[in-house]
Amino acid sequence: MATIQKRKRANGTVYRVMVRIKGFPEQQKTFSRLTDAKMWAQQTEAAIRKGEFKNVIKTANTKTLQDVIDRYRDEVSPHKAETTQRAEKSYLNFWERELGKYALSYITPDLVTEKIDALSKAGDARRKLEEGQKPNRPKSRKTLKHYRDTLNVLFGFALKWGWTSFNPLDGVNRITKANVERVRYLDENERKGLLDACKASDNDQLYPIVVFALSTGARKGEILGLTVEDVDLKRGAAILRDTKNGETRPAPIVHHLKDLLQDHIKEVKTFYDEMEDAPPSRWLFPRRDGLAPIDIRKAWENARDTAGIRDFRFHDLRHTTASYLAMNGANPLEIAEVLGHKTFQMVKRYSHLSDSHVKELVQSVNEKMF
Repeated sequence: MATIQKRKRANGTVYRVMVRIKGFPEQQKTFSRLTDAKMWAQQTEAAIRKGEFKNVIKTANTKTLQDVIDRYRDEVSPHKAETTQRAEKSYLNFWERELGKYALSYITPDLVTEKIDALSKAGDARRKLEEGQKPNRPKSRKTLKHYRDTLNVLFGFALKWGWTSFNPLDGVNRITKANVERVRYLDENERKGLLDACKASDNDQLYPIVVFALSTGARKGEILGLTVEDVDLKRGAAILRDTKNGETRPAPIVHHLKDLLQDHIKEVKTFYDEMEDAPPSRWLFPRRDGLAPIDIRKAWENARDTAGIRDFRFHDLRHTTASYLAMNGANPLEIAEVLGHKTFQMVKRYSHLSDSHVKELVQSVNEKMF
C-alpha cells in the first residue's frame, strides 16, 4: 500500500510517497503536487503487482532471492572446490546486491535483462582508472555468461526446493559465442623482457612466483595456496591442493625453479621463526604479516607494463607453458597431466602447435615402412 507524507520545506510544501508491498523493495519519490503524488502511487502499485500472476506458488511471494542465495551458500557451495567457490563469490555478491531484496515472484525476464545490460556496460570495476587512461572495456560475453548462468542455477534450486514455479531466465536470451578459445603465449623476447621486469620489481616474491607459473603451468591460485610444507625439494615436487577441479596433484620442481625455491624457502622459514605469534600455516609466498598469501596483482601489472607486453594476463603464463610443451613434442596426454585437466577438450587448443612434431613422427614411420 502507499503512504503519502506532507512536509513543509523552506521552498514550499512537498509530498513524499512511499509504496510498500510485501516481498518488494520499498519505493519512494517526492512531488510538489498532491495529485502527482497520488497518480504516481497508483501507477507504481499497479506496475509492481503485474508480476503476481507469474507464480502460482504462494511461497514465491514470501521468499526473496536473498533467501535462495543464503541456502545455496550453506548447502551447495561448500561441496565445490575452493577455487570454484571464489570465482562464484563475485557472481553471487552481484545478484545479492542487485536483486536480493526482491521476492521471487517479482523477478521478471525484463528485470534480469536490464541488470545484465547494465553489467555489460560497467566494465571491470576492480581496475582504478588513472588520469589519461582509457575507460574500462565492457565485460566480455564469457563473463556475462557466468553471471547469467549463476542466476539460472539459483532459480533451478529455488524450483527444486518448491519456492517458485517460474524461472525468469527462461525468458532471457542465452549468451552464445562466449567460449572463444584464447591461446596467448609469450615469444622468446617477451618472456625475457617479462622475467627481467619481474626480477627488477620492488616485490621480491614476484619473480619466483612467475617462474613457478612458467615452469609448472600452475594457476595463480594454486601457487599462492602453497605452504612451505607442500614443497619437497629433495623429491623435486610441490603438492597443489587448492586446484580448480578439486583434485590434489603434484607439480615438478626442477632446474631454475628448484634453485630459486631453495633460497626462498630459507628466507620464509626465517621470517616465520622470527614472528612472536607465528600462524599455524606457513605460506610459501606470504604477505607482510604472514597470515595469508601475498597479493601480487599490482606488482604483476607494473612488471608486465614495464616489459611492454600487451593483451596478456597472469593466466596466460599457463598457456605459455602448455604451448612450449606442445612445440617441444609433448602429446595431449602429457600436457593434460601437467596442467591437471581431466579431459583433452581444453588441450585441443594447443594441437596446432605440435604439427611439426607430428609431421616428423609420420615421416620417421614412413621411412621405416617404405
